Amino acid sequence: MSSADEILILGASFAGVEVVYQLVRAFDGRPPPIVVVDRQESHGYLPLVQERLCGVLDPEASKLRTRAFIESVPGARFVRGEVEAFDAASKTVTLADGSRLTGRFVVVALGSGFDAPAVIDGAQHVLAYKGEAAFDEALGALEGALDGAQEPVDVVVVGGGISGCELAGELAALSGQRPAGWAAPRVRLVAGASALVEGLGARISAKAQRALERQGVTVELSTRLSAVRDGEADVLREGALHTVPAAVVLWAGGIQPASVLARLGLPQTRTGWLAVGPTLQCFVDASMTRPDIFACGDAVRICGGEGQWDTMQRAIECIWQAQVVASNLRTLHAEPADYPEGVPPLRPHTLREEFFYGLSLGARSLVVYRGFGLDVPGVNHRFRRWLMRQYFARYSPLPG
Repeated sequence: MSSADEILILGASFAGVEVVYQLVRAFDGRPPPIVVVDRQESHGYLPLVQERLCGVLDPEASKLRTRAFIESVPGARFVRGEVEAFDAASKTVTLADGSRLTGRFVVVALGSGFDAPAVIDGAQHVLAYKGEAAFDEALGALEGALDGAQEPVDVVVVGGGISGCELAGELAALSGQRPAGWAAPRVRLVAGASALVEGLGARISAKAQRALERQGVTVELSTRLSAVRDGEADVLREGALHTVPAAVVLWAGGIQPASVLARLGLPQTRTGWLAVGPTLQCFVDASMTRPDIFACGDAVRICGGEGQWDTMQRAIECIWQAQVVASNLRTLHAEPADYPEGVPPLRPHTLREEFFYGLSLGARSLVVYRGFGLDVPGVNHRFRRWLMRQYFARYSPLPG
């Protein structure tokens, strides 16, 4: 059981670890006691997961040693465990091993789920790759299919958003440079929408499709994965089923709420995400009876004003949200726990609707802003490697 004065953070990936970083800054290097719970002690660098999967980046060298950073923070400790349930009234989390932790403040940063929907026949054979355990399984499947192969190997990527396009492009780039012993795959990109990366506009959709097709990717739009069997898959296109070769099927078809979110007893949207107000508090009713519970990152949808806000679902959003959470925790921490004078005004989050996107497509590279895209080969690879180095430096263990 934790001290009632502690800040309890559930999840230590992009959002959770950034909350720790921002708390150190908000409290001038001496934050209140912090307990961070996560099932992993290290986390692969998610924005370049496709490069890690294709052997362009060393998977081990591109991991953040999350626990080491957290435990270097004065008064902070890391608990390895799986969140099972949460009691909002007592602010107590129960872990899968039966242990319990309580804090005065709680921040939920448990991220998203990445698995293929169970409606797909043989969904267990569709490989997600964004959690570390799933990543290891997907990497093992690719290595098993490509290493030493004498014939072309068919790899199917499902999903026409940014993740699917970038993964298809990285796989296509293996025709030029790849790990020793690997054969180059034959890549098929299956997308349910009528255009790739729809949210970036028609001009970028067309550019992305041309860039992938010129590198040998077969792009199938308005097509859905129906079933997966050993060595082949069924796709539904124009009302008819078609069987395509598929040694490996990789899921990049979007995220969904992590299953644990439904067990937390926190307000949710109709689609299962955690519903938070602009201050990123989970309970924002007029009485503010539970002002000390926050959530941020992929798990949340901000609701306020005219309804649910759009979300960028980008790593940098975690930084902006963590700044808001840390600032608001500092404000609340300065008050008595029962808030006899009422809950003070807190800082709201700001939605940044326009932002530069980088879209890496194998040998091609688009820099996107407001529906326009500049094709600069290799620029995103170099810039993202630089960002990764900054990311690892940001969370280097603090000096003792």
